[in-house]
Amino acid sequence: MRLCIIGHPISHSMSPSIYGRFFEAMNIDATYEAVDIDPNEFSTKIVSIIQDFDGFNVTIPFKERIVPHIVSQVEPPLLAVNCIFQGRGYNTDWIGFGKPLQRRPIEEPVMIIGAGGAARAVVFYLKRAGVKNIQIVNRTLSRAEKIKEEFEVSGNLEVNVFPLESIREVAAKSKSIVNASSLGINGEDTGITAEELSGKSLVYDLIYWKTPLIESSRRCEVKTVLDGRHMLLHQAMENLRIWGVPSGESFEKTFWEVMK
Repeated sequence: MRLCIIGHPISHSMSPSIYGRFFEAMNIDATYEAVDIDPNEFSTKIVSIIQDFDGFNVTIPFKERIVPHIVSQVEPPLLAVNCIFQGRGYNTDWIGFGKPLQRRPIEEPVMIIGAGGAARAVVFYLKRAGVKNIQIVNRTLSRAEKIKEEFEVSGNLEVNVFPLESIREVAAKSKSIVNASSLGINGEDTGITAEELSGKSLVYDLIYWKTPLIESSRRCEVKTVLDGRHMLLHQAMENLRIWGVPSGESFEKTFWEVMK
């Protein structure tokens, strides 16, 4: 089986190391590579990717752009696709995000930083989990407003949107914070200070290494602090299930060996 991950940039992805070591340890006849696609060439390159690979993952900035090229199995209004198998598209982000939260209370309001495909997956899970009050902070307000419009349609959810400049003000009024943006991937500070983090119930940064937000949250003794490794683990296990590859404890062991 030939598998890959596509995105831009893609050199930071740990997925080839994780899956590669697992396939080798379990003597599974499969390969997994990283393919960087220039966004300007996506429409032409994606055709050969679909033809040449049995399955693949999709990351920034193609989770929504991939949809017209495959048969989407994703329930609206999620839209974003991050896992493909035999021409069919799935979203394993919301499952990966939600698994670590299943036995943890989610206090509201929940502030989400970002309004891309990952943010959509977060809102999708939170709505299914019964959360009713979400605050989205994003550089481009129109993207956040689109999420608000699409997710509020069926009721039982209030979504408010704010510009990134309001991040401290919104954080101060929230009980839980989720960073679903790339802010912090290169060590950038979100602007959220210890004053806003004090008394928070949850900080969940989807970037899977230590970010200033994660480190500050731990110093401020936020009750539950999660980084993106937890999401990546459960997302990966769901990917393997879709691809028909058994995982279980053996995969978890390999995952943490690579990601520690």
